[in-house]
Amino acid sequence: MNSSAPSVSICCLAYNHAPFIRQCLNGFLMQETNFPIEVLIHDDASTDGTDDILREYQAKYPDKIFPIYEEQNKFSQGYRGRMDIEFNYSRAKGKYIAYCEGDDYWTDPHKLQRQVDFLESHPDYSICFHRCSHLNNVTGKLTPDNCGGIIPSGQQGVDITIGMFMSKWITQPLTMVFRRDKFTPDWQKQYKYYRDMHEIYHLLNVGKGYLFAFNGGVYRYHPGGVHSMISASQYCLMSLPTDEEFYRINPSPYSKRTYLDTLQECIKVYAGTDKPKALKYLFTHFRVSRNFRAFIKQLRIILQSKNTNQQ
Repeated sequence: MNSSAPSVSICCLAYNHAPFIRQCLNGFLMQETNFPIEVLIHDDASTDGTDDILREYQAKYPDKIFPIYEEQNKFSQGYRGRMDIEFNYSRAKGKYIAYCEGDDYWTDPHKLQRQVDFLESHPDYSICFHRCSHLNNVTGKLTPDNCGGIIPSGQQGVDITIGMFMSKWITQPLTMVFRRDKFTPDWQKQYKYYRDMHEIYHLLNVGKGYLFAFNGGVYRYHPGGVHSMISASQYCLMSLPTDEEFYRINPSPYSKRTYLDTLQECIKVYAGTDKPKALKYLFTHFRVSRNFRAFIKQLRIILQSKNTNQQ
């Protein structure tokens, strides 16, 4: 590696993360590596003092921390692209990109070194992950990720295939490190809804993936999160169009299963609150699955559910 340039570009999105951003930044700064890093942060016009904290760290670590401060919130203005791609990836100088949003954090000081060492010695791998814990910020409860049973006991890790990834959301983006030259910004142009799932899917299409057994970070659930602690109906509104589009553009047994699973969840959500909508999802599920037995089972759920205003 070129020792004069950062080997890893840590990319971070922040918005109203004042209660969390110090823990996130400290997780970056505690990394013990034999290579230089840079921390690229995009703050989407925070109103809670997040930007003041970022300026404090920027002044203390001017050779490592490089924020961008928006004057107006792009998300509220209708921006639906991946802001990390446009505002962080585009200025990354590292051979590798690591990702962590401002409300999540790393806990292992050797995380980056272990992941980079692996990718350096395995050029056919485009991306690697590690395990993480999930923190409910309201209750303070820590729970395991979705990797249980994937890695055999005593092993340091396991290869991750597209099938494994699509069948179960095994980890969170805060755990991933990938090769910058394997990433293509144009991937997102074919989608209206481009998410972490899409990025990981395409990276696994251009190289192998690996999941380490070590736990190196925490994914935080909190009421202010864009995707965490949302209602069941909000989940349907966000996930259905995303999964439908992904299946249409990337038809495969894996994307089909993901789309059908989301439809099934939304049938249950609306069975007692909006039966016409539940029936609409039911017929969509049948059109895609052609599974008459599942159709009858789900129809019974709708017909037997009592009307309620709870969502």
